[in-house]
Formats: sequence, C-alpha cells, structure tokens
Amino acid sequence: MPITETAPAGTRCLLALGGNLGRSERLFEWAIQRLESQSVRVVSVSRNFETRAVGEQAGGGFLNAAAVVETQDTALQLLELLQSLEADSGRERVIRWGPRTLDLDLLLFGSLVQWQPRLMLPHPALWHRRFVLSSAVEVAGGMLHPLLGQTVEQLWQRLSEPQLSVTVECAEDVANDGRFAGFLSRPLQLGAVQFLRRVAAASEQSDQHVFARVLLRAATAQNPPWSYPLQYPGLRTIELFVQGPEQALEQLRQTATAITG
Repeated sequence: MPITETAPAGTRCLLALGGNLGRSERLFEWAIQRLESQSVRVVSVSRNFETRAVGEQAGGGFLNAAAVVETQDTALQLLELLQSLEADSGRERVIRWGPRTLDLDLLLFGSLVQWQPRLMLPHPALWHRRFVLSSAVEVAGGMLHPLLGQTVEQLWQRLSEPQLSVTVECAEDVANDGRFAGFLSRPLQLGAVQFLRRVAAASEQSDQHVFARVLLRAATAQNPPWSYPLQYPGLRTIELFVQGPEQALEQLRQTATAITG
C-alpha cells in the first residue's frame, strides 16, 4: 500500500468535527477560525447534526459536522495541527473513545492511502458511520474514497438502505475459544442491521449484497476493545477486538448504532 509524505499544493481534505462536552457549536466555530488562521483554506462547512454516542464510555449524545479544506501541508502536519487544536480546546485523552470537548478527524487527504498506527487514510470507519456521512455528504458528496472507489454520496446512499446485512466471522483465536461455541447461531437484528454468521464456504458472489463483514479477533495489549487494527483489514471489513461473547455482542450493538445513527 503506497505511503506518501509530501502533499501536492492545495490538497483537498475532508474533516469531521465532533464533541459532547461544553459548547460544541462554539468550539466548532472556534476550530474553523483557527484553521483559517493557520493558512488552511476552508472550502465549506456542513450544518451541525445531533447524533447518538457510539461506545460504552462515550458519554451522552454528540454534535457532529464536516468540513472540506485545502492545505499545502503534508497529512501528518495537518494531523498535528488538528490534534493541537483539540488540546487547546481542553480535550483530555483519558478514556479511549470517551467523552470529548472537541474531536477533529482527518477522513480523506486527497487520494492518499496509508495505514500507520498514527494516521490511517482514508479514515477506517468513514464508510460505515452514519454520524460521519450524514454531514460529510452535505459538503463532500463528490469526493472519492480511494480504496472503495465510491464517492461520499454513493457511500451515503448505500448506508441509507432500509435493511443492511452484516456477516460475522470468528478469527482462529476466537473460534478456538470455547466460550464462543454457538455464538450468533441465530441472526441478530438490531434496527435496520442484521448480523449473520458467515460460513467458511460462502462464495464471493453470495457476499455481493452484504453491506459489511465483521471479523472478531481476541483483544490484546496492542489491540484492546474499540481499537483499530494495526494492519488494513480489507474492503468493507470491520475488525472488532473482543474479550468474550458478551463484550462481542456489545461491540456488535455499538457497530449497529454507528451504522444506523
């Protein structure tokens, strides 16, 4: 997978803004003003959307928005700027995926593709999070996801289908754990999302109408629950790191929340 550090002049980027502590709307305005003062050209900003929190420790509901910007910085330089603004807003990273004053995520950086622990591009959850796409589609409908080959508008349309099927597989370390014997032996319907166990012999053709594939792996010190995998999981694949069946079910519930909003 190509990794590029030098950005061409005026790279167009998609950002997500979020928060559920303090005056989120004012913090969004402050962040946009600070970006402009740092020679980042703000092209457009979406409306603000109220969304449900995702994750066991995320706290109450969030306010979310999206912005399209252009920068001459590299992706890492832009990330450092975003993280400095988060820190200046009073954000404290005490709990992973916990409540926050300001969350500034870099979703797309032109057509750049890279998978590194500090910065994964495109953002690994962009394509299946309603609270991200609902605002992104307002300002970046024509921007292309460089791995899926679909625009933000197309991703939004697929996410908006009335019923979405998600297959669930257990990696070897989970499949060999006796606690998971019979896990998800019956389909699990959570709102518009139906989770089904995928049989090993399933064909690629049978997966064509599946919205996403979930792969369950045992949680480790490097990959605790709610973390992103250290390696690219594959197209339309969501890797979940789990500590047991109940915790796996909770992550499936939160995944359904992210998909359906």
